[in-house]
Amino acid sequence: MKALCISDVHAKIGFLQVFKNYLISKKPELILFTGDIVNGGQETDYLAKFDQIINDLEIPLFWVPGNNDIGPVHELMRKKKYSVEGKLVEFGNEKIVGMDGVPDLWGHGISYPQIKEEDLQDSIFLSHIPPKNFKDLRKFDHKEIDKTVKLKHAPKIQISGHQHSYWGVGYIGRTKILKLPAGLNLMAATLDTKSLKVEFIDLSNYNKLNKVILR
Repeated sequence: MKALCISDVHAKIGFLQVFKNYLISKKPELILFTGDIVNGGQETDYLAKFDQIINDLEIPLFWVPGNNDIGPVHELMRKKKYSVEGKLVEFGNEKIVGMDGVPDLWGHGISYPQIKEEDLQDSIFLSHIPPKNFKDLRKFDHKEIDKTVKLKHAPKIQISGHQHSYWGVGYIGRTKILKLPAGLNLMAATLDTKSLKVEFIDLSNYNKLNKVILR
């Protein structure tokens, strides 16, 4: 399946239109969102506009909260069917698992989901905060796995965001680490969930006016 992976939108005014245009143009089969749709958890009107796009186009979405998805926005999102916070969800042939809890700026306040250890194996693992100590982060897709680390019951890929300019593909053992660029900068990535092929994309290319709207 082809997935659109997004993170760190931070209520960007210009994001929603290019996001909608991309979905209409490319028709991904699912969306994986690793948090920070807004700033400080108060912009429920922005969330409503985002939800309207998802509902109108009927594209499955899976989401975990970021450190800015607090307060009213978190309460609304965690009740929606697309929240995988602390859960395992099966979609097609894929297992999608979400980190549990809402992180703070430094990554405190989160824990691994309450699932069986073996259920994490070969899953797509979503977290806002990226893992530590992964190797060979590059701003393009590659297959240079870390042969020095051997993990049991590891996910096949972990997808995260949080650090806006620090993005790319790396590895912990054989687990691929997809560190997403910020939707705030109109950047995203596509993922083939079977082959794990990643492509980073500039969503401003999907602005019909061919003009980036700055906040």
